[in-house]
Formats: sequence, structure tokens, C-alpha cells
Amino acid sequence: MATAHPVVSLAKTTRPSLAGIIPRERLFRQLDQTRGSAIVWITGPPGCGKTTLAASYLEHRKLPALWYQLDEGDADVASFFYYLDIATSELAKRKTPRLPQLAPEYHAGLPVFTRRYFQALYQRLGTLFAIVFDGYHEVPAQSSFHEVMRIALGEVPPGGSVVLISRSDPPASMARLRANRTMEVIGWRELRLTQEESDAIVTQRGLRLAPEALVEVYERTQGWAAGLVLMMQQAPAYGPLAAPPDLSTPQLVFDYLAGEIFQKTDSRNTEFMLTTAYLPQMTAAMAQALTGNPDSGNILAELYRNNYFMALKQARPEPIYEYHPLLREFLLARANEVFDKDQRAQLMRRSADLLVGGQQLAEAVALLRENSDWHRIVPVIETHAGTMLDRGMGETLAQWINLLPKEVQHQHPWTVYWLAVSRVSISPRESRLLYEQAYDLFRAQREPDVNGLLLTCTGAMDAILYEIDDFSLLDRWIAYTVEILRQHPELLAGALEARVASSLSASMIVRQSRHPDLQGWVERAYSASIRQGDPNLRLHVETRVALGIMWAGHFPKAWSVIQGMQAVVAQHEVSPFQLGMLKLTEASYYMLTAQTDACLRAVKEGLEIERGTGAHVMTHQLLAYGAGGALMTGDTENAQKMLDESTSLPAPRARFDTCLHQLFATWLALIKRDSMKAYQHQRLAVTAAVEVGSPHFEALCRMGAAHVLYEASEVRNALSHYQQVYDIARHIHNHLLEFTGLMTYAYVGLESGRRPRSGLRALKLALEIGKPRNFVNFLLWRPDMLARLCSHALEAGIEREFVSAIIRTHGLTLDASQLALGDWPWPIRVSTFGAFRLLRTGEPLTFAGKAQKRPLDFLKVVIAHGGREVSEERINEALWPRIDGDSAHRSFTSTLHRLRKLLGEDHALALSEGKVSLDGRLVWVDTWAFEQTASRIDQELRRPREHVDGERLTRLCEQLLELYRGAFLGNEPEEPWSLTLRERARHRFSRAIGEACRYLLQAESAEKTADLLERAIEADSVAEGLYRSLMQSYARLGRTAEAAETYNRCRRALQTALSAEPSPETRAIYDRILQPS
Repeated sequence: MATAHPVVSLAKTTRPSLAGIIPRERLFRQLDQTRGSAIVWITGPPGCGKTTLAASYLEHRKLPALWYQLDEGDADVASFFYYLDIATSELAKRKTPRLPQLAPEYHAGLPVFTRRYFQALYQRLGTLFAIVFDGYHEVPAQSSFHEVMRIALGEVPPGGSVVLISRSDPPASMARLRANRTMEVIGWRELRLTQEESDAIVTQRGLRLAPEALVEVYERTQGWAAGLVLMMQQAPAYGPLAAPPDLSTPQLVFDYLAGEIFQKTDSRNTEFMLTTAYLPQMTAAMAQALTGNPDSGNILAELYRNNYFMALKQARPEPIYEYHPLLREFLLARANEVFDKDQRAQLMRRSADLLVGGQQLAEAVALLRENSDWHRIVPVIETHAGTMLDRGMGETLAQWINLLPKEVQHQHPWTVYWLAVSRVSISPRESRLLYEQAYDLFRAQREPDVNGLLLTCTGAMDAILYEIDDFSLLDRWIAYTVEILRQHPELLAGALEARVASSLSASMIVRQSRHPDLQGWVERAYSASIRQGDPNLRLHVETRVALGIMWAGHFPKAWSVIQGMQAVVAQHEVSPFQLGMLKLTEASYYMLTAQTDACLRAVKEGLEIERGTGAHVMTHQLLAYGAGGALMTGDTENAQKMLDESTSLPAPRARFDTCLHQLFATWLALIKRDSMKAYQHQRLAVTAAVEVGSPHFEALCRMGAAHVLYEASEVRNALSHYQQVYDIARHIHNHLLEFTGLMTYAYVGLESGRRPRSGLRALKLALEIGKPRNFVNFLLWRPDMLARLCSHALEAGIEREFVSAIIRTHGLTLDASQLALGDWPWPIRVSTFGAFRLLRTGEPLTFAGKAQKRPLDFLKVVIAHGGREVSEERINEALWPRIDGDSAHRSFTSTLHRLRKLLGEDHALALSEGKVSLDGRLVWVDTWAFEQTASRIDQELRRPREHVDGERLTRLCEQLLELYRGAFLGNEPEEPWSLTLRERARHRFSRAIGEACRYLLQAESAEKTADLLERAIEADSVAEGLYRSLMQSYARLGRTAEAAETYNRCRRALQTALSAEPSPETRAIYDRILQPS
């Protein structure tokens, strides 16, 4: 990384070299003592040896340390973090994870990011470390840098030490550190040279002064190191010293003394120094290029060796020199006197060019600004803007652009474009307005820059998508982009193709889903993305692709894209923002596909990323999808917590966030049957959806409104809303939305009884759409609602396998009124008529060892006594009649345990207050379904004859025939406890079928009646009444021979089973058939 900044990064992160320095053991010992404190603040006037003290102490104590030179550029904290990362990566000896990067999206959470960053930095540096921040006073007071530093200092771990060097005292924000003795301050009182230290410096310089002269020197300089050095520069080896006037500030004293020395210096060197003063840091090559002096390297080295206020940093590939701030200020002031205006302007321009070449961009811009050389600032901005934004330095870039007069910006539309880019994540609205301005400026050019126009359109769409507040604004930019690309298709190449296609397709998805080119742009965005090597770009593009296609119901494709992104993340480091976007995408996918656990896990991981950065860019949406995921399983408590957390966030919600929040709040209220809250939330949801301008989410929110209207018995209005939803879904070609609209319309139409036929058609069409796409889930459903829809579908024979998959996915259960629905995929099914059969999850129960006779007998006894609230006494009497009560109870308890284990569902068999009940939500029993179906036949026949539905009656008879396949436990030996139900069910069966068939026969349905009766006789061969009805049916059909044969079958069956003859009533019917009048 350092090689990308051959001067500026090394100058900021390299410790000054020392030459001819007198070790100040007095202060070294004091610093030794302060090492128990985490922070040392060294403060004093310029030229008092602050930097020299810190550097010499580290050198003499041989302490590993990170050195960081602060300047005005660090006011942009992104710049500070960037260069600090460079310094740390060079110092860290072991491989450690990369430090977090300050993405523009997370400036709002700067305190949290700072804490996380410095915790990682200190961990990277190891258990013992030192960091020196030199020049703290250079950073403007209004910068957020100072808050960053306060947080950073509060995180210093034991063994770590931070030294801050400044001309000023610690700011008030650090008072707590001083009060807690975490910070020690070394000030001017300690830094002032002692007489002994002053004498040592004089002696080291080779001056031989009398004791009284040494005292005079010390008295005149008052222990100020810079003053001492200057006096020695102009002092003779012997004799009196020049006496400076009594000036009040170090800079004035310095200027006076330096002026005295400057007059005695070789003119060639003075010109060199004046010329190079405009370079804050320089290499010998830079100095030579500026001065034309081939001896520049030697001059710089000599100035350093002679301690002529020149600092040296031993960087590679060549050393970096910089004048002491006091000397540089003096030189710049003198240059203003020596050079005329044109010379100064030319010199500053050439210096700026060299600074740009050395990547000292901030220094170059400062010089050009001072020179009002605006048109030379423009290429610096245009050339380096992209790189600066990649490093998070958007604040600095914006400051540079805002330096330019408006007329200069308007002459160079790219500057306005880059200003817009720098603001997109901080103020999307401001960014959008700047893009509009840039677009107009590009269009106004004599020959419009089409590349600029295209990028401006893309940026404007990104700003609107990021703002998520008014998608209707996308329309013009979609149109502009399509037209530009129609005329200039060659513009799309490389990474630009992926970005443009991504922005255009995402805009079309949320705003113009019917656009004929949408699918092509989605595919182009994805194919261009996977060819890119930048993992952050891939996630930026592919999260949009995945979100777009999943909300349209293309789940397999969306999952494939998500898996590709997961592979990228596993192999590459990506920014927290893009990783958060991936988690948001995963959460949305898992919610829509009813994978609740995975949804909540993705939400949790996404929220951890957001909290780790301190920003709430995606928090509202993550919490909304988390609430949706919880509601998929009816977890209203967790959903409420997530929605409440979203409400409590300090960050305001954009309209789209509000739309999502209110939509899921409506859903929650519907599940909780809170009609008042549901009404309030749906109104807010619809308002936000209309304002945000997304047809898709407007349809979803209107669907919520329709639900609320239906619950309020406003069926007509509800159906009208559902029709609108369906129309929108078809209009935007969205299968998932179409499926959702049809399912909810079907529910209202069927359950209200207002539109049963159209409701059933809608249900059939919905399931035909959903089956090939595996739509087992949709927003705003309730368990009871979906269960009723599935029961309607099964009753009508619509997509039975797919409906069963929906039921199993959601664990849906039926209420007691639906037990006759045999196609429902109950976890446990028990059949008892004809033969005993036990199925678990659709498969016959098998036994590894001997058959579990006793537990199964237990189950049969419970069913024989009705299946609900069967007392322990009854069961014991049936199974263990001859053992005492305690033994029977123990047998009861152990057998119940074995039966539960056999069924695989502890809740399938409940024991409460000594009574056993089968749970009808988990266990289907044919006796229950039989009784319910027979009762419905009775209910149908009790209607006035003109209101009886013959088709429904026939279906009920067929259901009863499917259930009753013979006597209760007919293939097993008779047991006293089974006889009652066996006989009752047999008579119930023959009576229900017989009465229904008599009605159907009178209703001229003889053919169907005969078929039903034939099947009924197969189930009960001695039901004499069924034979009579069958004889009459055949007679009505004119099939006399079959009627006679029916009588003979009856006679044989009765003789075989009961040794009896047909009754006179049966014989009379037979005679009438054979001898008609």
C-alpha cells in the first residue's frame, strides 16, 4: 500500500531520523515513569524539542513504535484511518486480519466504528506497543477527528502507550483521562532546557564559551532549544553573542535570529531554501526538479547534518526531508519578499506539479488554492477522485470541489459529478440534485460527453435507490439511460457494464416491471458481474439481481445468485456494507421461501454487522424481514420485539422502510386479531407505498388493506381491493404477487360465501401458478386462513401433492369441523373400519421386533370409547380387568409411554386429570371423520327438498364409502369394548347411505344411486335396507334381472351370516319388481 504513495504516506508514517542529539536522560526517566499511564501528552511552543524528545526516547530505549504525522488532511477522518492502516500494516510483524474500513455509509456511526477500529488496531500491534501522533495541533478544532481520538485513547489496553505531540494543551474532551491518571502531561516547564542541557548542546556544536557566556546564552534563550540552535548558528567561536530584541513570541524571535543567519549564508543555498519552501516534504529528486540544482541531495544532507532545522525520514527508495515548521514559515515569508508575484505563482505551480507527482495531493491543492489556480485544481480532482472515494476520502474530495468557484465547476461538469458521488451515501437527496445539475451541464456542452452522461444517469438512479424515498423519480433516468445506450452501445465495457446494467435493471424492477428490456438487463448485469474480480462490486450488483428476481418469484435463480455471493465472501474480504447487503438479501429470500430459522439467523448476522459499525443503513429493513420471518411461524412475540426495536431507532425511516414496517405491523395485528391496530397500520402502509412509487409494494400494502376490510365484514370492498392487486400483479408480470393476490381473493370469495365459484377458480389458478415455482408461502397469510384454503383445494381435488407440501411446510392444522377431510396430510393416521391400519407421515408403521400389541390395543380402546377424555378406569377395565388397581395403573402408565414413543409425537396423546385424549390436530381417526361425514349427510337431508344439493350429497356419500370399509376392527376378534362402536357405526352407515340414496332415487339419480349402493353393500353385506334400495334403483333403471339378482344376493348373505331369511318388506319389493301391475 505504501508504494502507492511514495512521498505522502511515508512522510506521515516514518519516524524522524536523529543526528547530533543530546540524550535528555532527565526527561527519559520521566517518560519511563509515565509508561504506567496509557497516554502521554507532550505540549510546548514550537522549537522546544517535543518531536526530538519522543523520537530520541524511542531510539534510546529501543521501543517498537508506530509514528504518525498529523496534518490538516486528517480532519477527514477517512483519510486518517486510511494512512493509519498503512502505518500499522508496515509495523505489524505477524499476519493479522485487515483493519475495518470506514465506508461512507458508516460515517453516521463513527463512534462505534472508531471503537471497533482501534480495538482491532491494538490487537494487531501486540501486547506491548507505542504509537506517536505528532502535530496534533495541525488538525482543525471543528473536525470529528478529535472525538475519534478521544474514543481511541479510551480503548488503549494494558501494555499499550500512546504519545501525542502538540503545541497546545489537551482539549477539554480529554479531561476525564487526566482525572483518571490515564494521561500524563509533559509541558513547557519540563521541556525547557536546563543549564546543563544547554551547555552540553553548545559544547557538542564545537563552541568553546566561557562559563559566564554559557550562563548568558541560557538566560537569553530561557531553555528554548530552537533559540539556542539559532544563536549558535550566528555566534562566533569566541567573543560576544548577538543580542536579539525583546520579542514576545517564539516565531518573532526565530524570524529575527534566522534573518541574522540568512544574511551570512551562501546565496546559492538561500535561493535553494527559498525555492523549496513550498514543498512540505521533499526528496532530493523533487528538490532538483524544482531548483534545477544537481547538488540538491548534498545541500539537503548538509542542512540536516548541520542541524539547520531540517528533519530527515529514512524512507525507501529515497530519504524524505522537511523543514521545521518555524523555518518553513520564515522561508515562505522571506520568499514573498524576494520573489515577485509572477515568480511566486510560477514557483507555486511547479511545486504543486511535483507534489501531485509525489501523491501529496492535499498539499498541491492547498498551494493551487493559495494561488487561485482553479483550473489546475480541476485535473487533480478529475484524475484522483475515483481513488479517493475508494479510500473513503469523500469529505476531502467534496472540500476541494467546493473550493472551486461556481463558474469553474460549471465549465467542468465532471467536478459536479464527483461531488454528487461523494455525497450519495451521506445525503442521497443532495447527491441526486447534484447529478441533475451535472447532467444538465454535460448536455449543455457543445459536444456532450456521453460517458459523463451515462455515469451521471447511473449515479442518479443509485442515489434514488439508496434514498428509497420516491422511486417515481427513476422514470426520467431510466428513459435517459436507455436512449444513451441505444445510441452508444459501445460505452458498456468491463466494470462499467456491470454497474450500469445493475442500476438500470434495479430501477426497472422497482418502478417499471413491465419494461420489455427488463429481463435482458437483469441477465446482463449478472453475467457482467461474475466476470469481475472486485468482490465488492460483485456483491453490489448481485444483491440487486437476487432481490429483484426473488420478489418476482424466481426462487431457484435467486438462490443460485446468493450461493455465488456466499462463495465470494468465503474467499475474499468485503466491506461491511456489502456484507450487510448480502445478509439483507438472504433474510428476504429465506422469509419469502418460508425458511424461518435461516431468515432469523441472517437478520441476526446483519444486525451484528450494523451494530458493529454504529450505523443503521439497513437496520429497519432487516428488522422488518425478521418480523416477517417470525410471523411465518406465528411467532408474534418475536415479531413485535423486532418492530418495536425498529420504532425505537434514532435514525429516521425512509418511505420504503416505513412501507415495510407498516406492512408487517399490519400482518402482526391481523394475526393477533387486533382490528383497530390493523386498520391504523394498513392506512400508513398504503400511504407510504403510494408515495414511494413502487407498484409491487403498493399491491402488497393494498392487499393488507383488503384483509382488514374483510375482517371488518366489508366483503365487497375487500374483493374490489383484491381484484386491483391481481390486476397490478398481471400488469407487472410478477408471478409471486399474482399467486398471493389469487390466494387471498380465493379465501375471501370462498369463506364469505359471496363468490364461491370465482373463489374456487382463483384458488385453482393460484396453485397452478405456485406449483411449478414452489410457492409454499406468501405475505399476510394466517395459519387458519391458509389451512382453510388448503382444505378447499383438497376437497375440490386441486393439486393435492402441492397442497400437502404447503401444509407440511407450515405445519398447518385443521379445526374440529374439518376431520372428514381425509386427504389432509396428518402426521398420524389411524384407520379402524375393516382393518386396523396405522400410518406415520404417510408410511405404514413398521416394527423392528415383535409387534407392539399392548400399546396398539391401548390406542384401539381409546378410539372405541370416542378418542377423547377416555378415563383411565375404562382403559384399565378393558385391558387389565383381572389385576389390582396399583398394578393396572403402572401398566397404564408404561403402556401410554410406549404408545407415545411408537407414534413419535408426545403431544398426539394427552393425559389430563386421569383422562386420555387424541389430539385432532396431529392424529386423524377414521371414526371421527366417519361421524362427521354422516352428520353432514343428515344435515343436507334435513333441508327442504328443493334446497338439497344433490351433487354435494353424492360427494358426501362417496366420502362415507371411502371411510367405512367394513366393521370397526372387523378383521380382529370381537372384544367387549369394541362391540358398541362396531354396531353403532354399522347402523349409522347403512342408515345414512340408505336415506341419501332414497332421496337421490326420487331425484331421478338412479344410476348414481345404484353405484353408491353396490359399494355400500361391499362394506356391509348384511345391511338389508341397502339391498332394498338397490333393487328399487335397478327397477327404476329397467334392469329387472339385476334387481332380482340383488334379492338373491341378499338372501344368500343373510343365510350365511345370520341363518335368516329376507324380511317380508324385502320380499314384497322383490315380488312387485317381478310382477308389475
